[in-house]
Amino acid sequence: MDRTRRDFLSATAAAVTLSTALPAALPTSQPTPAQSNAYAAPTEIKSIDIINLRELEPEAQKLIPAGGFGYISSAAGDEWTKRENEAAFKRITIVPRYLTGYQEADRSTNLLGSTVSMPIIVSAMAAHGLAHVTAEVGSAKGTGEAGALYTAGSLSTNTMEEIALASAGPKWFQIYLPADRAKAREILDRAKAAGYRAIILTIDTAVPSNRETDRRNRFRSPLPLGNFPGENGAYGAAVLKRDLDWDDVEFIEKTTGLPVLLKGVMSPELAVTAVQHGCRGIQVSNHGGRQLDDVAASITVLPRIADAVHGRALIVIDGGIRRGQDVFKALALGANAVAIGRPVLYGLALGGWMGVRRVFEHLDGELEMTMRLAGARTVGEISRRYVTTPPESFAAV
Repeated sequence: MDRTRRDFLSATAAAVTLSTALPAALPTSQPTPAQSNAYAAPTEIKSIDIINLRELEPEAQKLIPAGGFGYISSAAGDEWTKRENEAAFKRITIVPRYLTGYQEADRSTNLLGSTVSMPIIVSAMAAHGLAHVTAEVGSAKGTGEAGALYTAGSLSTNTMEEIALASAGPKWFQIYLPADRAKAREILDRAKAAGYRAIILTIDTAVPSNRETDRRNRFRSPLPLGNFPGENGAYGAAVLKRDLDWDDVEFIEKTTGLPVLLKGVMSPELAVTAVQHGCRGIQVSNHGGRQLDDVAASITVLPRIADAVHGRALIVIDGGIRRGQDVFKALALGANAVAIGRPVLYGLALGGWMGVRRVFEHLDGELEMTMRLAGARTVGEISRRYVTTPPESFAAV
């Protein structure tokens, strides 16, 4: 390690050991120019000023090299679903209830036994090292400092153990299940031993998607996989199980004894089946538009899913959340919490762990403002009486 990098890491990785602050080493094979370009992630750790979360993306683009930024920001096909995720929130309007006499808005809540300061969590994302040199260690530390819950992705730059050490806050672990049962059991055992309190199984990756921006950039991540030593930058695609079924859900439950959530639920029928198979939670998600384009925005299918689940499982939703008003609308339509993805990586790129903390603080501040203006004193008070939705946009799926 050169002296400049060593001095930088020593100065910035407060409360985290030096080994966990470093991303894993680059592959020994010679990377292509696009690969080298994608790895040159930002290094600065600083507090950032946020006007709104949408403005973070163009600022982060100035820092993250083209290959890595394209991977983070892009989606599948024409990217219609990615855009619709955000646009659909604007078709929901808030019905404020004034003269409540409330002077405070309590955003704290309990998620599967973990008390958190806000109903906002980190969604599982791969390769945070593309956004910042501290990778998932930085994003986990920033999330914990904000009092929020962190979801560690199995295809991470840092190992799950390094990520767990970076934050004292509650953490869940997301898994792309390996096809090899022994390897899958090893990963799950490690997650439980590291202190993760729930397992999220992503179910919408049966085949790779048509992410055209990555093809244009000839992007292939040069980052190794912290949890899959020896696998290359193709995210270990060859070792992942592509024919998931309910036996795999049962396997995870029996192996860990932890609550299991399914990520990728987009229909009431699948949500009900998940509950019947013992899942403690579901994540309403279209993968940020990154897997199958031309599917509905997550928020449009949420009401019917919430009606079908009827309180029998925790409901998390992701996709297009950029405002505290979006969080409020999702809670009103039946979610227990929202998960944010790209804004976390943009905050990480712009300011390291302090940038991530500011993303949460900003979104939480907007949620507090919305609750107070709308007249809801607690998260539990937020219900459908606070919103109106256009029926044609929230039809059955």
